[in-house]
Amino acid sequence: MKRYFLPVLGALLFVSQLATAQDTQVKKPEPPALGLHWAKGAAHVAGAHRSSANMTWHNGAIINSSAVTAIYWGTSWTLSDPKISGLDTYYLGFTNSNYAKTSDEYTGTNGKIGPSNSYGGHVVDTTAASGGGSTSAILAEVCKVIASPASNGYYPVYTDLPRGNSNYCAYHSFGSCGSTPVQFAFFWKLDGDPGCDPQDTQTGHPQGLAALANVSGHEFSEERTDPRNGGWYDSRGQENGDKCAWTFNVPYVTFSNGSIWKIQGEWSNAAFTAGTGYPNSAGQRGCLDGH
Repeated sequence: MKRYFLPVLGALLFVSQLATAQDTQVKKPEPPALGLHWAKGAAHVAGAHRSSANMTWHNGAIINSSAVTAIYWGTSWTLSDPKISGLDTYYLGFTNSNYAKTSDEYTGTNGKIGPSNSYGGHVVDTTAASGGGSTSAILAEVCKVIASPASNGYYPVYTDLPRGNSNYCAYHSFGSCGSTPVQFAFFWKLDGDPGCDPQDTQTGHPQGLAALANVSGHEFSEERTDPRNGGWYDSRGQENGDKCAWTFNVPYVTFSNGSIWKIQGEWSNAAFTAGTGYPNSAGQRGCLDGH
């Protein structure tokens, strides 16, 4: 953290001139929730990996290099929250990290994934957040607060809403702000949530930050390899993050800026074929974490 000075866009309240664009978004069909990161206690986890080992390409595009801006949505967010500064460090260090390179083997109609991603800082919106049950609401938030969205934009939306009885920690999806396609993700508040806790005892990060960092690796990696449901997933729809969810090969992974994170691995077809990956929860040796 001490090596970087980040752009801080400050607290952002409701922007009335963008209400029309927001209303247009919520009337569209609900975008699909992709790559649901199931909580550890969810029934879905038990059978999640009982599928064909390698993923296949579904004739769509990937994201060569994502332009990331994080969004913090909810009345309790403050600029001094350590989760915000921590995730700033996280996204800066993700680019060109060995962890990012675990997805570099995958290609699409627009070429090959690369390890470099740009980070544009964060936006804080202190209006009341909506839950992740509506992907349209999350898309509308992105379109409301991002003045000039990018077609390769990835907008993780971190809310201050606890998970409650929901059986997932996060998901990613896609849509459009006007004529511009965008990719986004949704995250519950995971402070004190045992179902979404990676039980990080090595890095020194606060528990809520450690939990968000782990599920962020899952969703960001899936956004890069399957941004709009035409990328890479297996015969049961499992994406690279899903296939290695809640499996950790080492106590922590070091990112390109020297920051360390306890983070799940990502599925590699090449590693599984060569027998060089570590096993997922079904014993399939195809997970990599770039350690």
